[in-house]
This record gives sequence, structure tokens and C-alpha cells, in this order.
Amino acid sequence: MVKTWVVYSVSLISSFIFFLCYKMWVSWILLLVVLMVPFLSLIMSLLASRTLKFTSECTGNALIGDPAFVNVTVSGIASYFSFCKVRMTVTDRMAGKTEKHVFTIHDRGSSQIPVDTSHCGSYTYKLTWLVVYDLFGLFHTKTNLNQTNEVLVKPVPVMPEVMPDMYGFKAKNLRKSKQAGSEIYDIREYQIGDPLRSIHWKMSAKKDALLVKEPLEEYGGHSRVLLRLTGDRDEMDLHLGQIVFTSRFYIEHETPHRIRVIPPDKGELAFEVESDTDLERTLVFILRMRLPDEDPREKKESEGKSKKTAKKGASAEKTPKMKPEKEAGDEE
Repeated sequence: MVKTWVVYSVSLISSFIFFLCYKMWVSWILLLVVLMVPFLSLIMSLLASRTLKFTSECTGNALIGDPAFVNVTVSGIASYFSFCKVRMTVTDRMAGKTEKHVFTIHDRGSSQIPVDTSHCGSYTYKLTWLVVYDLFGLFHTKTNLNQTNEVLVKPVPVMPEVMPDMYGFKAKNLRKSKQAGSEIYDIREYQIGDPLRSIHWKMSAKKDALLVKEPLEEYGGHSRVLLRLTGDRDEMDLHLGQIVFTSRFYIEHETPHRIRVIPPDKGELAFEVESDTDLERTLVFILRMRLPDEDPREKKESEGKSKKTAKKGASAEKTPKMKPEKEAGDEE
């Protein structure tokens, strides 16, 4: 904005010198136009600040590596002869990092601000303020926006090297079966609407009450899927993809399972997953978690090495220095 006023001041001085040297109608018109520029600029700036409308929206979910954008829409009568600058604060919740960017929007209508989808996680795009300039850039007005959009970058399912063997699972629980001829059943009292073929006649005669067979079936117990949080984003993306693939495999086989997340400094978190809805809720929670700055295994190794070096230094200090002995021929 300072550069714009410097250019205008040079233009005004030049037009005034031209008017003094060449007193004709052309110099009069040129000087008058240059003098009117600040007034026109002020009117455009005030009109733009009152009539310009700014909205933003984005797709809430995106897969890793896919293009995603924050759509910004500028509308209003004054948007034809004005431009604006938007300040955006981007927060990566998994990495705990915050960056600030300033974007200039010249066109009326919709503009797209690209979203970084190189790694999985929850990214918050907060539009903090909007500065509206007139067409010449001499005046501006600032408006607070406080518009926040969240983009969840989800992993692509990746098949792990070792898949669970469903044939090796042992049934641990029973549930109601839809098949009437099941060999496993439970006994309960007769209710209106139960079929007559389900009545257990022998047990009913002994108990002197109508009892029916309720068919049951065996199903596998809870399986556990472990996810250890690490600061390596590439490794974390791979682990998340394998977790999603394995969890969907269990869901397709109607096997309830538990996803256990192991943070480095806190107790583990367990999520019960029985359907796609449970998996989606668990994945959203994980994507919003804070990752450790350093892999806990590497941290322990570095601490172990530092302790070893400290012990070696301490042992070297405690070792007594040997005094040279005098030979038999030396004089005292």
C-alpha cells in the first residue's frame, strides 16, 4: 500500500509539472483526473466493504494424495472494482504445527485454495481476517471472519503382510440365530407369535408350562488390532491404511473387534468396532490425536546410549593414574 501511494505521489507531481509547462486543456484534464483518483478510490473502498460478501466451504473428507480445496466465494456489486486479501491459519492437529498464509483474490466468484493431502490427519483451515482494497489499492478496510473448516485426510486401505486366519478362530460367544434348525438353543417361556414347532414338549411337560427352543449360533470373540503412534508420518500413514483394511475385513466376516491405540506417554485407548459406523468414528478420533515428536523406541535407544556413555565416562574418571616406578639405577 505504501508503494501505491508513492507511485500516486510521483504521478501527481509529474502531472502538476506538466500542467505548469504546458498550459492547455490536456494538462488541465490530466491534473483533474489525477486529483480525483483518491476520492474515487475512497468511494470504491467504502462501497466494497459494505456490499462485498465472503463465504468459504470445503469437502470434509479426502483420501490421502487426492486433490482437495477450500472453496472461497466472493460476491457483491463492489467486487467488480475491488480485490481482497485473506489470511488463513492452517493447523495440523496430528503434528501440532500451525502455519499462516495470505491469499490474494482478484476474481469475482469462486476461488480454490489447495489443501495439503500428503499425509493423513485432521487439518483445520481458519480464515482469520479479510482486507478489501479498492481497484487502485490506495484504501482498504479490514474485517474479522473467524470462519473455520476442517478437512479429514483419510488413509487408503493397505493389505498387511500377514492377514488374520478366520479359520483358526474359536467361537467364544453365542447369539440369536436366524436358522430355526440350529443344534444349539436356549430355553425360554412361550410368547404369543412363537411357532408351534419351536415348543420343547418334553421340557414343557416337566415344568408344567409352555417352553420354546430359541436357536443360537456361535461367533468369534473380540479380536484386537494394535496401533502404535509414531512421529514418522510415512510410517503412520501405512499403519492407518493397514488398520482400515484389517478392520473392514473383520466387519465383512461379522467379527467384532477392538482397536487399541497405544500413545507413548498415556494409557492405551480401546475402541469397540462392530460396524462401518464404529470404524468411521474411531478413525476420526485417531486422526485428531497428537502424534509424539519422536518414536518412543528410538527415544529409549538414545537414552540407553547416553547412559552407557555416561557410565563409561564415570568409570574412566575413577580409574587411578599409575605413577612411574624408579629404576634401580636412578638416583633419588
